[in-house]
Amino acid sequence: MRLPYAKARGAKDDILLENDLVRVVLDVPSHPSGLAPTGGSIIDLAPKDSGDQINSIYQAAGLLPRDAVHYDSHHIESGDPSDMFVAVVFRGHLEADSRVTVVTRYELRPCEPGVRVRSDLYNGTPDPNTLYLADGLLWGDNSAVPFVPGVGLGFRAPKLDLLDIESAWREWPFVAARTQATPDASYAVVPCDRTQSAGFNDPTLTASGVPLTTTLPGDGISFERFIIAVPGLGLAPAVGEALRARAMLHGEAAPVTVTGRVVAGGTPITSNDGRAASLLFYEPGFGPDPDEPARRKPWSEAVPGTGGGFSVALPADRTYRVQPYAFGLPAAPPTSFVVGRGPVVDIGDLTLPASAHLRATVVTVPGQTIPDEKTYAELVLIPVDQPPGTDVPSFYGLFPGCTPMLGPPHGGSPACNRAVKDDGMFDLLIPPGHYYVYATRGPFAALDRGEIAVGAGGASQLTLVVPSLPMLLPAGVVSGDFHVHGAASYDSSIPDNDRVLSFLSAGLDVVVATDHDVATSYAGANPTQRLTIIPGVEQTPNIPWFAVPGEDFPQTLGHINFWPLEVKPLEARNGVPWDELREPGQMMDDLEGLFVFAGMPVQGVRQLNHPFADSKLGRDQGFLRAIGYDPRTPIAPGASFAADLLLRTPGGGPASRRNIDWDVQEVMNGASLGDWLRYRAFWFSLLSQGIVRAGTANSDSHTLALEQVGYPRNLVFCEPYPSAPLVPCTHDREALDPVKFDDDVRRGHMVGTNGPVLTVTISDGINEFRPGLDPIQVLLPSAELVINVAAAPWIPVTEVRVIVNGRIVNDQTGAAAGKPIDVSADFGGNHLGTQPLKLKYPLKLSLASLLKGVAGDAWLIVEAGLALPDAVDLDDDGLPDLADADIPGRPDRVTDPRFDFHAIAPGAWPAAFTNPFLIDVAGDGWKAPGLAP
Repeated sequence: MRLPYAKARGAKDDILLENDLVRVVLDVPSHPSGLAPTGGSIIDLAPKDSGDQINSIYQAAGLLPRDAVHYDSHHIESGDPSDMFVAVVFRGHLEADSRVTVVTRYELRPCEPGVRVRSDLYNGTPDPNTLYLADGLLWGDNSAVPFVPGVGLGFRAPKLDLLDIESAWREWPFVAARTQATPDASYAVVPCDRTQSAGFNDPTLTASGVPLTTTLPGDGISFERFIIAVPGLGLAPAVGEALRARAMLHGEAAPVTVTGRVVAGGTPITSNDGRAASLLFYEPGFGPDPDEPARRKPWSEAVPGTGGGFSVALPADRTYRVQPYAFGLPAAPPTSFVVGRGPVVDIGDLTLPASAHLRATVVTVPGQTIPDEKTYAELVLIPVDQPPGTDVPSFYGLFPGCTPMLGPPHGGSPACNRAVKDDGMFDLLIPPGHYYVYATRGPFAALDRGEIAVGAGGASQLTLVVPSLPMLLPAGVVSGDFHVHGAASYDSSIPDNDRVLSFLSAGLDVVVATDHDVATSYAGANPTQRLTIIPGVEQTPNIPWFAVPGEDFPQTLGHINFWPLEVKPLEARNGVPWDELREPGQMMDDLEGLFVFAGMPVQGVRQLNHPFADSKLGRDQGFLRAIGYDPRTPIAPGASFAADLLLRTPGGGPASRRNIDWDVQEVMNGASLGDWLRYRAFWFSLLSQGIVRAGTANSDSHTLALEQVGYPRNLVFCEPYPSAPLVPCTHDREALDPVKFDDDVRRGHMVGTNGPVLTVTISDGINEFRPGLDPIQVLLPSAELVINVAAAPWIPVTEVRVIVNGRIVNDQTGAAAGKPIDVSADFGGNHLGTQPLKLKYPLKLSLASLLKGVAGDAWLIVEAGLALPDAVDLDDDGLPDLADADIPGRPDRVTDPRFDFHAIAPGAWPAAFTNPFLIDVAGDGWKAPGLAP
């Protein structure tokens, strides 16, 4: 049986080690996961009767893929029961050289809060080798928050640059981590055969092992460590066990237990999972500011428990300070104290300002006092007095933008400045202050805002009214987000229940579960038929291997979403193939026979994600960025390295797919305006080349607060199957047919939006067409483009743009080119309220006028939203760039119409776009216009 919690990965045939304190799951060599080329790693590690919060802990002897350990075999050591241990031994070699062998032994004993691990590397080559034997701890962007004691360190870490790894290299007595979400646990790794470990620490990946050394032929390296898992809040439980282990292993003085109490006005503070109070313990630095983060040496962090009490173990014979934090920020002056060799030092009461209290009720009908039975809603707090363009770092300086930080940003509700509930009743501890309090139920409902000013120990109560705006969405249209992440992803930790609550609070009808490298469905967390969750996966290769001309490091090639899938919990990765060392076409081939709905094979959807996303830890997340494709150049044989790669069929079989054979492409991903303009430019390039793919808009949300689920999303409408063109159809969120839904997604029957509702048809009085990838072949000269735009009153819309073959071709009359239609007067400005804003009348433009000057066939797209800032290609890569001044920041509440919208979807630019109309002017088959000269 799997360990509890969504991160558990143990599958049939994997190995479970268990004592009275911890459980450890090791994957067998045939079950590779994460950055390891084979099994042999710790994939689950949890305190007994608690949940797993570990992604993976694997072995490597360097930074490159060739340096990872490849295990070929394993055996379980069996001995006399009186030996009082259980052990598993894995044997293998470095990925690139079988002559460099590695043996790793995992041993578990009774009453120990962790697993003993020893790795031995032997250089069987005839040459000296410079090697570094270490564990790679994949935290995945703060799934757990890593910590190392050291001057200027703690939760802080130097920036990791793979071209300058020495700048991030440090030594430390242990590495630890604490989780951000329930179940609460902390972890630590203590070196056993040496006093210090060496490596680098990063929120994505920590490498902890022996120093880099030259290994002569016939020589070897050994590394012994103790890997700890302890239940409880904060970092202190694991650090205490690490210090006690060091005392036994290295003869250090036993750690001193420091106790005390956190109070406000003499009343103990209940920590509320560390939100209202936490404590950072450190040795002060030297110089005029001993508390400056770059000078101090952090040792541990504690969260007060019931009655305000805390207990933390610290090294003996030192002078310390303790800095109280509340809601992620320093809350009181630090207190100094000294510890000697006594077993316990009580430092008494630490006094903080009292928290404030907010009780908010969200209802859907004015005059209601009690919410409906299931009022899914989100509450957002925004400081009234925070100047535009400022983001205060929170959570020990790690996370900017969480103001106020009601909870760790990667955890469950409340997180950052947000909370979600299923009953409309919010009861929150908050820092004293002056706030706007927003209640939202998604972009197709009204928005309500209250204003509170509450002091320390004070309380505020308000009721917010957020009715639905049912006339916004056309009948038969459902909204869906096809790219989301929950706790099963290595870079997310939001619990499944809160993840599903966020979907419902955002007013989504359909969600495709696309956790990294594992099929998921949020089974058991979805309480209602209002939400359809389609199981899927994001195949996310992380091992760099592919050589691109001109690049110093090999690349990874991805990321691609696939759905619908069957979740198979007894299989590795819940039944999806390992995606490393694969080109996109091979990934598509791997998934080809796995698309299933209701137990039956179906046609699946393959979605190319964020094609030009930036790199992270040396790995490009955007496939087109990784291969250096310039959208101004043709995708044709011999045109460029990137073009040849896109057209390649890496599987080689007659039914194999090319690397370019995805079905749909993300045009919008998350809030970034710059990314949208870049991905849009690529989409336009494909359309002009006749490589026709549907365009999608997705949130790529990993958290409750740092990315907003459903902003953007897709509005999917139903069009008859080509084989039954006269059979009408509609999408019903209460009884959705996922097979027909996916058919409409592949065929481009959708609009991408982060708020505006855009309905567009082409009509000649007899025939009416909606956007999609099926060419329009019969049109009378009277054909018109008919545009309807609507939006909730808090979502600003100022213009409509008609784009033909990549150029804006409309003005108010439709008679001239280059000037979008200004609709701000029709919308009447941006304000809170309950009346949807719409164009006064449908906007009708002559299709012949829009196509004037176009030779041959055309593709046409309509956009609506705010006017776009100028974007030019500053670095000559074929992609538009925004000037720094045009990158959206926190808007001014007086002058910027985005202020309320930005409170709900920070950084987003209100916009919607249709999929293309493919207009076959001569009726002889649609022909792409080609790239602009």
